[in-house]
Amino acid sequence: MIRKIAVTLLALAGLTLAGCGEYGNVEQGRTVAFDAAKNEVTIIKDAGIDDQHPQYSVLPPHKFLLPTDPAEVGPLPSPGLRVKIDIEGKKLIMLDRATETFEEIAFELVANHEKVSLDRKHPLVFDAATNKARPFPKVDKEANTVTIYSRRQSTLTTIKVPAEVLAKYSEADLDAGDEVRIYYRDPGKALRFMNISKTNIFRR
Repeated sequence: MIRKIAVTLLALAGLTLAGCGEYGNVEQGRTVAFDAAKNEVTIIKDAGIDDQHPQYSVLPPHKFLLPTDPAEVGPLPSPGLRVKIDIEGKKLIMLDRATETFEEIAFELVANHEKVSLDRKHPLVFDAATNKARPFPKVDKEANTVTIYSRRQSTLTTIKVPAEVLAKYSEADLDAGDEVRIYYRDPGKALRFMNISKTNIFRR
């Protein structure tokens, strides 16, 4: 439902921008790179239709130039290379930046906390003393563990991975990039950019 509303808002905005009433396209994806100097975002497109179960599986990654008008952009995206954490299958899916392919990493599950909501200020992910969210992911190279918080799934998970994984991917890489929606007519040129992760479309 949220996706339908957001897509409608983007489409209506696009009609205003188009002037001539031509419909454009809307893409949703996860940010894997952002070049502020080039004003360019790179995303892995979502092949699914369900907001609660996205399928970030479309390769190669797609690049879009953001609009030059700040009013059409909103919050800038934060990138990350973590595409998915499959707790049941004990698999971590990362985007290999060099090959632009997915790397599937088997892990050992150390701990998994469910119903950990940042919105409800759960103490595992929210620091009441500073009134701020606790920073994740957290990497312990001595123990070869990564602690990952998924806001969508409301889970806080600690996994153990091979040492070479932590040598290859930085703490920032192990984060999940912001989810975004892009309205465009010409390929690679966004007319409107929405950062879903950092935008509440119902806020007044």
